[in-house]
Amino acid sequence: SVATADAHAHLVRAVPAVDGVVGSSPDEVRMWFTQACEPQFSSVELRSSADVIVATGAVDPADHTQMVIPTRGLAAGHYTVIWRATSVDTHHSEGRFGFDVKP
Repeated sequence: SVATADAHAHLVRAVPAVDGVVGSSPDEVRMWFTQACEPQFSSVELRSSADVIVATGAVDPADHTQMVIPTRGLAAGHYTVIWRATSVDTHHSEGRFGFDVKP
């Protein structure tokens, strides 16, 4: 039998790392996916511990397998990244992960 490939864009890795801790505000949050994402149907946001959206991002125009959120000047605390991806074959996937910025 022929195995069918999973047709969803899944998160491979992120910087800052999933559940990671960084010593200062990163310049960006960057995520890598298993498939290219459709920019107009994919989104990502960064929320503070108070569940307030502090930044939003988009699919990287140079590489559709990546999403980027500009994040200069984040205060110390816990942040949650919430992403929704639509792969080029129109399958949807979504997820979330957190990271902490040390004081």
